[in-house]
Amino acid sequence: MESRSHRLWAGLTVLTGLATVAITVAFQMLPQVVAAGACWAPGKVVEFELARTLAQLLDVFGGEACRAPVVSAMDAVNHLDVKAYIPAYTAFAICAAVFLGGGLRKPLVPAAVGVALLALAADYVETFTLLQITRDLEGSAHLLLRASDSAWVKFAALALHAFLLSRICMAPETRRPILAMLLLLPMVGTAFAAIDNSRAALMTYALVLSWAPVLLVAARDLVRRSFSSP
Repeated sequence: MESRSHRLWAGLTVLTGLATVAITVAFQMLPQVVAAGACWAPGKVVEFELARTLAQLLDVFGGEACRAPVVSAMDAVNHLDVKAYIPAYTAFAICAAVFLGGGLRKPLVPAAVGVALLALAADYVETFTLLQITRDLEGSAHLLLRASDSAWVKFAALALHAFLLSRICMAPETRRPILAMLLLLPMVGTAFAAIDNSRAALMTYALVLSWAPVLLVAARDLVRRSFSSP
């Protein structure tokens, strides 16, 4: 029964992880993003999330020639974020915690699930605020702190979630030291970004470098358990 449960959570982790990867790729294939051409760069999304002044905001959207296509691309990205990406990565974060912890009985597992839900709530506040801001860039300076603060809560929660997964991986019965080390990267990336906002991309890279191995471990366990089951 325990083997079947482990296989189930491994499968759900793989499924939600692949969905997250697919949506990540889909962001760059959105018609509005393609149409924005040279005006667009993936890093603009994080810059928009963390902008705290009107000058920083207007810098994200560029000059007059780029303003309309970048607004259109940003709105398309954020709508996909709301409808698919936030639910997908949250589901992956929850499934990964249960998979790595072997169920919900260990205290760190529900803690990781709770932190993942905090990231989800903060991300929704952030993204809905960003969609308000693009309606009137010059008149939205009062909304920037709400969006930026929510973004920082999201990134901090995801870093804490990864740290909790790292601790789960160090449990004697499921010891995975290499994966545990990789899951510390989001804490490091978030710390560097907090010190210097120009390094904000490090948070995204760190999450990729920690989540991808979790997906691979889940896929490996799923294959092994499937072949070894009677």
